[in-house]
Amino acid sequence: MTEATNTAEKATETVKAAAEHSTDLARKIWLAGVGAYGRVFQEAQEQLGKVSGAANELFDELVAKGEQVEDMVRDSLKKNDTAHKAGEFVEKTTEQVRDYREKRMADLEERFESVRKTVMDTVAPFNVFGLGAQIQELTTKVETLTAEIEALKGGKTVAKAKKAAAETEAA
Repeated sequence: MTEATNTAEKATETVKAAAEHSTDLARKIWLAGVGAYGRVFQEAQEQLGKVSGAANELFDELVAKGEQVEDMVRDSLKKNDTAHKAGEFVEKTTEQVRDYREKRMADLEERFESVRKTVMDTVAPFNVFGLGAQIQELTTKVETLTAEIEALKGGKTVAKAKKAAAETEAA
């Protein structure tokens, strides 16, 4: 049995060693994949930095070249009398258009105000809230006149009639 036990122990050790080796191998494969990913990511970032830097550099170069061309055009326009006159004409016309637009806007606002006033004058008598106040005012006048008539008929003084009307109005 010792020989069988030895063989079994060796087989068990071999299986354990193979399991440890395969676990270690699987871990190393995993780490190699993660390392590859990290390297690709780092290289991509470096390339992106280079491209970004190149793009910024190219943009700056284009801006500088554009400024040079702009200066050249301005210089040539300053020397050209026709271009100078055209510029003055454009400025003058722009000012005239601005003045005309402001005048038209003022006229339009004036017309709107006129329409608003007309609408308010037309609608005001039909204003429910305004009608309530007008009815109350007319009611007070009628009561005052009625009291004065009654005072004249019954011999009461006009002052008493006005006092009665005022009491009615206060109520």
